[in-house]
Amino acid sequence: MNGTPTTRPPASPADLAVEQQLREMNEALLLSSIRQHELTEQAQKAETAAVESEARFRALVTASSDVVYRMSPDWSEMYQLDGRNFIVDTEKPSATWLQEYILPEDQAHVMAVINEAIRTKTIFELEHRVRRVDGTLGWTFSRAVPLLNSKGEIAEWFGVASDVTERKRAEEALRQAERSLRFIMDSMPQKIFTARPNGDIDYFNPQWTEFTGMSFEQMTDSGWTRFVHPDDVDEKTQHWRHAFDTGEPFQSEHRFRRADGEYRWHFSRALPMRDETGRITLWVGSSTDVHDIKQAEAALQTQAAELADLDRRKDEFLAMLSHELRSPLAPIANAVQLLGLQRASENQIQQQARGIIERQLGQLQHLVDDLLEVSRLTTGKVQLRRERVVVSSIVEGAVETVRPLIEQRRQELTVSLPTEPIWLHADAARLEQVVVNLLTNAAKYTAEGGHIWLTVEMPLIGECIIRVRDTGVGISPALLPRIFDLFTQAERSLDRSQGGLGIGLALVQRLTELHDGTVEASSVLGRGSEFVVRLPVLATDTPLSSSPETETGQPVTRPLRVLVVDDNADTVLSFSMLLKTSGHDVRTAHDGPTAVQVALDYRPDVVLLDIGLPGLNGYQVAKRLRQQPDFKNVVLVALTGYGQDSDRQTALQAGFNHHLVKPARLAQLQQILATVSERVT
Repeated sequence: MNGTPTTRPPASPADLAVEQQLREMNEALLLSSIRQHELTEQAQKAETAAVESEARFRALVTASSDVVYRMSPDWSEMYQLDGRNFIVDTEKPSATWLQEYILPEDQAHVMAVINEAIRTKTIFELEHRVRRVDGTLGWTFSRAVPLLNSKGEIAEWFGVASDVTERKRAEEALRQAERSLRFIMDSMPQKIFTARPNGDIDYFNPQWTEFTGMSFEQMTDSGWTRFVHPDDVDEKTQHWRHAFDTGEPFQSEHRFRRADGEYRWHFSRALPMRDETGRITLWVGSSTDVHDIKQAEAALQTQAAELADLDRRKDEFLAMLSHELRSPLAPIANAVQLLGLQRASENQIQQQARGIIERQLGQLQHLVDDLLEVSRLTTGKVQLRRERVVVSSIVEGAVETVRPLIEQRRQELTVSLPTEPIWLHADAARLEQVVVNLLTNAAKYTAEGGHIWLTVEMPLIGECIIRVRDTGVGISPALLPRIFDLFTQAERSLDRSQGGLGIGLALVQRLTELHDGTVEASSVLGRGSEFVVRLPVLATDTPLSSSPETETGQPVTRPLRVLVVDDNADTVLSFSMLLKTSGHDVRTAHDGPTAVQVALDYRPDVVLLDIGLPGLNGYQVAKRLRQQPDFKNVVLVALTGYGQDSDRQTALQAGFNHHLVKPARLAQLQQILATVSERVT
C-alpha cells in the first residue's frame, strides 16, 4: 500500500452542509472582529474630538471677559457659573441662584422674561440689576441660548452675561445732566430751544408756550415758522439752513408774534454741540426779546437825526449870524479907519471918541470871532493851514491886536523873546488867536495899572514855552480845575463887566491841542495867574516853505481900478471912500447881475465882492466872470461875513483869489492891492 495514493471517498450531502455552515461562521466571526475594530477606532476618535472640543470651549470661556453660565431646562437649577470676578462663581448646581443674584423687587420681572423664552424656545435677553462680588449692586446684560435634544425639547440653557454697570452709570449721569439742563432751561426767563443735527427743533422751554400761546407739539420741527413775522420767515429760514448745513453759529434778528397778536423783535442765537470726533450732536439756542431795545435804538436814531438836523440848522444860523453881525461891523471899521487917516485935523475930543469906537469895535469883533470859532472847534470842523512860522511874528501880531485894550486899562506889558528864532510847524493865525486870548484874559482880570508879562523861551530841545503871567485877581481853587471848560467863568460882580462869554480859554486849549501842544494854568487867589503853553518845535534843518502873507501896510505903487460890490450901502460907501483916499479909481454895485454888467464894462483890476448878494450870489458872479477870457487874471477878493473854513474853500473853488472876513483890516486889503499893483505895473 506504500506508494499507492489513497482515494478519499466522496462526501455525503450532510458533510457538505456542515462544511458550508463552518465557512459562514468563520466569515461572520471575521466580519464581527473587523466591525469591532472599526467601532473601537470611531469611539477613540469621538473621545478625542470631545476632549478637543472641551479644551476649545474652556479656552473660549477663559479668553472671554463675560460671565458664563449653564441652566436647567426650566431654569430651576443653575448647573454652573463662572463669575469673572463680577459676580460670585457657582461650581456646584444651585437651586437658589435667583435669590442669591437678583434683588427681590426685580425677581418677578426676570422670571417673566425667562418663562416667555422657555415657552417659545427662543433666546433669553435682558438687562437687569445683579449683586456683585463686593456686595454692591451692578448691571448686567444677560443672553442665554436653549440647547434642544433630538426630540426638540430643551435639554439645557447656555448663557453669557456682560458687566454694563459703568455704562448704566454713565447713562444715568447723562440722564441726570439732561434733567438738570432741562430744569435750568425751563427755569430761565429767556426762550430756549434745542434742535437735532439736521436742524429740526425738538425742544422749547415753557417760556415759548407762554409767549406764543402755542403748544409744544404745534411748535416743534417747522411749526415755529407759524409765529415768525411773514416778512422775516424766508430770511430766518435761510440763515437757519445755512447754519446746520455749514456748522456755523446761527444768529439772526426777527419778529415773533406774541399770543395777543403783537409782533416783537427778538435776537436769536444757536451754537452746535459736538462730540469728540467733531460731529454735531445737538443745537442749543436762545431767543431774547429786544423789542424795547430796538425801539430805544430807533428813538435814539431819530434823536440823532434831529440833533444832526439841529446841528445843521445851528451851523446855518451861525453862518447867517456871522454875516449879519460882521456886515454892520465892516462899514463901522471902515469909518474908523477913514477917521484915522484924518488924525492931523482931529481935535482932542475927536481923537478920544475915535479911540473909544476903535477899541470897542475891536472888542466886539473879538467876541463875534470867539462865538463863531467855538462852534467850529466843538464840531471838529477846524482845519489847520500849517506852515513854517517863527514864534516872534505870532507874538508881535498878538501884542499889536491886544495893545489898545492894555493901553486903555493903563497896564504895563513886558514882552521877552529869545535872541534866536524859534520855528514852529503851525497855523500862524490860530496860534496868534491863542496868544491874543491869553493876553485879553490877563488884561480883563488885572486891575488898572497892573502888570502883564509875555515870555517865550525854549528851555528844552524840541519844546517852545509861551508864558502869560499877570498881577490880577487870580483864580479860585474851585474854579481852577475847570478853567478850560467851555462857558466857564469866574463869578461876576457889579464892579467887573469884563467877563466875556466864557469861551476864550476853551478856544486856547483846543487850538493848542490841535497843534500837538498842551496848556496849563496856575494861580494864587488875589496874587495873579500864569498860563503856560507848550508847543513842539520844528527841526532847524526842515526846508523852508513859502511864508504867509504879512500885513505891511506899504503904499500902493500905482492906482488900480477897483469894483466894490455889496448890498449894504454903508459898506460900499465906506470902502469907496477908503480906496479913493488911497488914490484908486472905484466903481460900485449892489446886486449880482449889476456887478457882472459893471465888471464887463469897467474891466477892473480888482473886484471886492460880497457873497450874500441879491439876484446872483458872490460865488455865481465869480464863476461868470471867470468864464470871460479877459477876466482870467482879474483878482477877485471875497469880502464877506461868512467866515467858516467851508466858506473859504467854496470861495476858492468858485474862482476867488482871496477870502477876507468882515470887517477886514485895512492893512490886509492894502497888501493885496500892493501885490496886484506890482504885477500890473
